[in-house]
Amino acid sequence: MITLSVERGFQNPFIGRDLENLIHSIKVIIYARVSTDDQAKHGYSLESQVERCAEKLTADYSLSDGEMIALIEMGEMGDDPNRPALQYAKWLIDQRVGQKFAVLHPDRLARSFRLQVEFIEDVLLANGYDLVSVEVPYDPDSPESVFFFNMQGVMAQYQKAKIIANSKRGRRTKVRSGQIPGVRRIYGYTFDRERDTLIENPAERDVYLQMVDWILNGKNGEPMNLTSVARQLSLLNVPAPNGDKWYQATVSRILKNPVYTGRFYYGKTEYKQRKGEHEIVKKPKSDWQVVPVPAFLDDPTFERLQQKIQTFARANRGAKPNVTYLLKGLVRCGRCGSAVVAGAPSRSKKTGEIMHHYYVCSGKTRKVFEVGTGRDVHQCRGRNWRQDVIDDYVWRYIVRCLKEPESVLREIRERQGNPEQIQELVKKQETSKAVLLDKMEERKRWINLNVRGRISDQELDEALDPLEKDIDRLKSIVEILNDTLESFALDRKKIDEIKMVIERFKTYTSEKIDDVDKRKLVATLIKQVVLHDDEIEIFTTWDIASSTNSGGGGGSKKSDRQYALGSNNFNTGQVHGGPP
Repeated sequence: MITLSVERGFQNPFIGRDLENLIHSIKVIIYARVSTDDQAKHGYSLESQVERCAEKLTADYSLSDGEMIALIEMGEMGDDPNRPALQYAKWLIDQRVGQKFAVLHPDRLARSFRLQVEFIEDVLLANGYDLVSVEVPYDPDSPESVFFFNMQGVMAQYQKAKIIANSKRGRRTKVRSGQIPGVRRIYGYTFDRERDTLIENPAERDVYLQMVDWILNGKNGEPMNLTSVARQLSLLNVPAPNGDKWYQATVSRILKNPVYTGRFYYGKTEYKQRKGEHEIVKKPKSDWQVVPVPAFLDDPTFERLQQKIQTFARANRGAKPNVTYLLKGLVRCGRCGSAVVAGAPSRSKKTGEIMHHYYVCSGKTRKVFEVGTGRDVHQCRGRNWRQDVIDDYVWRYIVRCLKEPESVLREIRERQGNPEQIQELVKKQETSKAVLLDKMEERKRWINLNVRGRISDQELDEALDPLEKDIDRLKSIVEILNDTLESFALDRKKIDEIKMVIERFKTYTSEKIDDVDKRKLVATLIKQVVLHDDEIEIFTTWDIASSTNSGGGGGSKKSDRQYALGSNNFNTGQVHGGPP
């Protein structure tokens, strides 16, 4: 049996003749997944998942090990549609490798009902593949089998939502009692695990107060800013919070943190997860919870400190660039993953006039100093990217999509979902809401009986205990269905917007659109652009990755490598890219 551990950045080993041999020899794709860090570290259950799938395939279909390929992935979440092994499985299916797809249990395939149904219907059944599930059989011709299998997907999603809800409730309760439910490293404090609170770290407290004094009063008569504080701490060999380097950004973050006034705020943000993507959402201040901690500064001093830091920001703001950066806020560095920002232009040595503007990796421009020496440390090395060359390349790619939108519209139509499936979810939502209302009315009736003295407190508790569990379960199911339907609605809204933009602009040329309209169009159609030293990756909002890597196994569906390297502008654009 061929067994592949598929991780992010996985290089596809099957191309050309090797792929042809695979197509002829493999009859089934086995998929196995674990999600927790501990499972990922030790590989728990992966081997047993593959073994049990292989046993069933051998017993029921007389398949040999040589006719199976197993894809395993570690540490990936079940509600993430962009899991590398799942994407690679889709690629193998597109290449017609095998006729069956095997999993141990529905929750190994997905912990999202929607993702489970989409993969089965749009990938497996649409391509004529059979789904083999060891623990929960799946028969597409049996309504009962499909219903029970789908219910396993709903329950898997419900169980995950329940775990998250219980965890949040436990943490909030802990905060109300004056405890902190775990916290990232906060300079100046040590986390007391026995009492679950922050205690003073005397050495770091002194460093913090020294930083404050330098900002407010200077050092030896010389004014100090955030950069000079970071450099001075490095020269004095003061240990940095996370390693052997002091970042200007670290100093800024420490000095702006209100925790040093004696108030630790819990619940300022929360994580939202949709289709595998995490988003940090800010919560209103009224929802924050406060835990008292040792104070280093009084409020007036902290306010003076913030005002002084704001003067640095105003002084360093500088002039706005006089050109439009088409991809502002959308670009990442392919070397280190940092955000790419507008950089300083190059100028003629003779006249001083601006020659070119550049995209620059923020990892190159961060102000970082090595502890002990004060030496400047650059986190990313490599040339910058000419703004006009990159913008022109991405714009020409968009124009090609708009002039030939058939493939784009086909992808969009495939993502709009099955109307019958949506209608089924709406019916389930209405039924669940009705049952929930009945249960809540029943709870009121029991409470009224107790108030009137018709039943004892013990009888009330016995009646309410299972009822409360049913209500919690139904609330979670309704919430899951609401999120799923909302996700469909958001997708349709976004997709309809993309379709409208394509229809409106597909006959236009770049000469007919000004920079403002170009920016709006790019923001609608482009999700992210990754810049490498000699390659560009374009990820669109309809989930097509126009990648310069042509391995086929990383989820990219198109390759623009030849086009990119064939562009004279692309090659000559690096001539003035500055030093690496």
